[in-house]
Amino acid sequence: MNELILQSYIKKLKKEHIKEYAKNNDIILQNNEVDIIYEYLTKYFKIFYNGDPTNLFFELKNKLSPNTYNKLVKLYKEAKEKIKN
Repeated sequence: MNELILQSYIKKLKKEHIKEYAKNNDIILQNNEVDIIYEYLTKYFKIFYNGDPTNLFFELKNKLSPNTYNKLVKLYKEAKEKIKN
């Protein structure tokens, strides 16, 4: 059920949503980081939600600034904990 809700949200996701979320979480996105994050969220949301995103995070580590990457991983882990509980 939650996956269907997430899929619906992802279909409506805009790059502006990512920029606003980043700003609200003190993440300053550089250059094309919005495009990269948007691409990974829209293509791989099922893996981030249900699978093992280790390889995806490895790819992102090479594409994002260290600060953005570290904060993104932290936010992801916090979100996964909330989902579990």
